[in-house]
Amino acid sequence: MPAVPGPALSPAAPTEAGPAAPRPSRRLWREWLLCLCAALVCVLLFQRSGVLERLDLALYDAVLRLDATAPHPDILIVAVDEASLQAVGRWPWPRERHAELMERLAAARPRAVALDMLFTEPGDPAADAALARAFAALRAACPVFLPVTVRVPLAAGRPPQLLRPLPEFEGAVTGLGHIHAELDADSVARSLYLHEGTAAAPWDALALRLAAASGAGPAPRGPDAPPEGTGWERRSRLLLPFAGEAGHYRTVPAASVLRGEVPASVIRDRTVLVGLTATGVGDRFATPLSAGSALTPGVEINATAVDGLLTGRMLRPVDPAAQAAAALLAVGLWMLLLRRLGPQGPRNGLWALVAFALAALVLSAALQRVARLWLPVAPWLLAALVGYLLWSWRRLAALMADLYQRAEMLHPGATAQARTDLGRSDGWQQVVQALDRGLAAERQAQRQRGEALRLLSHDLRAPQSAILALLHSAPAEAAQDPALAALHQRIGQQVHATLTLAEDFVLQLRAEEGVYDWQDIDLAALAMDVHDRAWPLAQAKSIELLLRLPAAAGGAQEGGADDGGGDEEGAGSSAGCWMRVEPRLLNRALFNLVENAIKYSPAGRAVELALAWRTGQDAVFTVTDHGRGIAPEDLPQLFEPYRRFGDTGAVAGHGLGLSLVRTVAERHGGRVQCRSTLGEGSVFSLTLPASRAVD
Repeated sequence: MPAVPGPALSPAAPTEAGPAAPRPSRRLWREWLLCLCAALVCVLLFQRSGVLERLDLALYDAVLRLDATAPHPDILIVAVDEASLQAVGRWPWPRERHAELMERLAAARPRAVALDMLFTEPGDPAADAALARAFAALRAACPVFLPVTVRVPLAAGRPPQLLRPLPEFEGAVTGLGHIHAELDADSVARSLYLHEGTAAAPWDALALRLAAASGAGPAPRGPDAPPEGTGWERRSRLLLPFAGEAGHYRTVPAASVLRGEVPASVIRDRTVLVGLTATGVGDRFATPLSAGSALTPGVEINATAVDGLLTGRMLRPVDPAAQAAAALLAVGLWMLLLRRLGPQGPRNGLWALVAFALAALVLSAALQRVARLWLPVAPWLLAALVGYLLWSWRRLAALMADLYQRAEMLHPGATAQARTDLGRSDGWQQVVQALDRGLAAERQAQRQRGEALRLLSHDLRAPQSAILALLHSAPAEAAQDPALAALHQRIGQQVHATLTLAEDFVLQLRAEEGVYDWQDIDLAALAMDVHDRAWPLAQAKSIELLLRLPAAAGGAQEGGADDGGGDEEGAGSSAGCWMRVEPRLLNRALFNLVENAIKYSPAGRAVELALAWRTGQDAVFTVTDHGRGIAPEDLPQLFEPYRRFGDTGAVAGHGLGLSLVRTVAERHGGRVQCRSTLGEGSVFSLTLPASRAVD
């Protein structure tokens, strides 16, 4: 039977459980991949170049201020301060004064002593010998350490010139340690390397040696500095846990110690650092907690390092390779989130960008305070912003290209006109007008469909019903005339065919509408109703109609047809399968499948309607026949409207039944499939998703 052209049907609006939105176009996918690559390259460049280092350092300093703690009670600074200079004399002091200070410290028996002073130049031989003897006496009481440093700043291609104490001093103390603090891009001291020096002569940090002598445990391992071409190696960088401004640690003037004014109990079993704190002498640095223009003496920076090593509060920067991996992962997840934001991407993406920034900052702060790790995240934020802007731009470009294409389809020439007038204010108006015309045509099609629905549901049925009524009320004499009776029979058959076509067309239109009357229905009861409706058709062709339902706890049962209307397996003991469906349309879709199976099956064969379902799984209706089957080349177009395949012979139909089945299945969020073998029969399966199940 040839297909009868019908009115164009506009796509229905999405329903409660309609089919999933179409996948993004290949162009959008390609654009997203390009934006992803650009964002990943940006985050690596930002991290490697260090352009955002100051922003990361500002965040680090802010968290560090919240992490302030009391100084370690065993750390004591013996300071050469302004009062000491006034009492003893201007700097540098004679070596005899240093020797006297060492003797006072030895008498008090501290736990360990380190001097943040350089004794690199020889003085009076007698005074130098006295100081060496004082160092030896102090070493007999406790470990004592002196500093080493370089003569000039390190420069590539220039061999380092090491400044070490005089040999007699070096031989009199326990050991040496370097006193180099690292300055960041903002000239603030925040860290030091635990090990520095040449490959032949590496040196531990003075603070590390003093902390180890004071009972500190193993120090954490930090990242190493890349080679700089100076021959000077720096290994294991750690961040200092500053807890206050200058003067944070307990301090006693060196002059007071020399005069014996400091009780021995104050010094005994303490970790002592001797250094310069007076203004104008010694080294001073800005620190994260420096107030205003105040600088922190180098001896207090060393005291902070000793404190961190004793308490285990030193912070470890994340290794650069791990930083890169974390940055790539974070930005990759961010771009994936942008990709999945959907149609509201630009608006939702702005809020998501704010949330991403806050999450990154919270993660960095939490690692710093809890895990004592510092993970810079500023490159993440800028790369995320770049990715957001690029994706918004390319996504808009792809959508505009699609709008141009649709406008061209609706109104040929609109795109060319818009591109010609792009520099004018009405360039976009050409596309807008074409889309408006398309929307107007859509609304007109909807009105026409409504009118067709009213025509088919009432105006066309009324005269056909009247014809049937006239045929039934014909005079009795007409029944005696064979020719007239045959004519009446043919007219009745055509009227019934017309009514069936109108009913199927109305159902097809209603199935494609967006509004469904969803109800909670037991699918087993619905299958039994379909079986009862189709049973007379099967009996008329001597076909055995079977019904198989999910068995209750009692187990599986076998069923078949009998003279009483068919054996419905589990009709009294089937397991309930409650789902939220549109019962009228789903009933009709199943009936169409069973009716087709009966139509195309020879007499004496069997047709089976089965329902399979378990809690938490999809529900599957299957209709199995043993008819002539469907050719493989016809299967892809099987569910198209007005399509009939093969030799239909005397089988009545108009090609709308299977189209209705597919529409109903898709509107329920499910699918319909067919497996068929020529000469053996077909199996149709209609699947409803488990998400429609009613608890």
